[in-house]
Amino acid sequence: MSWRDFLNLTKPKITLLNIFAASASFLSAEGSPANMIHLLLAGYLSVGGASALNHFLDADIDSRMRRTSGRPIPAGRIRPRTAALLGSIMVAAAVLYSYVMYNPLTAIFILSGALVYVFVYTVWLKRRTVWNIVIGGVAGSFAPLAGWSAAGREIEALPLFMALLVFLWTPGHFWALASRAVKDYSAAGVPMLPVVYGVQTTSIATLVSNMIAVAAALLMATLVSNPLLYLVIAAPFSAWLLIESIKPCIKYSPSAAWRAFKISSPWLFIIFAAIAASTAL
Repeated sequence: MSWRDFLNLTKPKITLLNIFAASASFLSAEGSPANMIHLLLAGYLSVGGASALNHFLDADIDSRMRRTSGRPIPAGRIRPRTAALLGSIMVAAAVLYSYVMYNPLTAIFILSGALVYVFVYTVWLKRRTVWNIVIGGVAGSFAPLAGWSAAGREIEALPLFMALLVFLWTPGHFWALASRAVKDYSAAGVPMLPVVYGVQTTSIATLVSNMIAVAAALLMATLVSNPLLYLVIAAPFSAWLLIESIKPCIKYSPSAAWRAFKISSPWLFIIFAAIAASTAL
């Protein structure tokens, strides 16, 4: 057991992307950069804690999947109860901290994101329905709402659209990953889309999902104060995402699906950075 194992419990890549979405929303709402440190800390505690609880609840699935069998719990480096306790404390601390440092609405959004990810997605949907990641994608939508409310602003069209964008982005992102790991999910008995309907259908669904997400992202230009700057940044990366999403539909391969997956997170990062830049400048 090492500090890296505890860091891995928090799924740092997913956690940091959520924190960035919240931060971009916070800055778009003209929040003070000096006051954003509390949002960063509360965000990591919340998303990281929910991720640790996900590790705890999915330990049996992870042990049956080659991609995840080396994670701290199935590999025996961290006890399940330790992960459960750590995750619970982190989420509780995030809610209390955001309540004290910001306001009750921010605390509610932070708590809601964690609860949806842990109980709605992980406990209820993941093992039961092919729609698991579609509905479960709501969890990430609370990040920009939390960021906006932390700046002390009432919820408006822009943060709602940012929340919608995260929701629309999520299925295509995870379906591309699931296509590459279809044997793993099949062995674990998880009804991800490629397990139920095959990788070719999933590739088409991923493309459609990403097309909808890109369309929503481009419509964001109507909500920012500098739409030209926004489109200059967003359009080329959106085209890149769509090109990589088309390739598995033409000729499927795990590597093609993997490339579509790998570009989707940077795409969302760029879109939220463009929103913040074109709102602030």
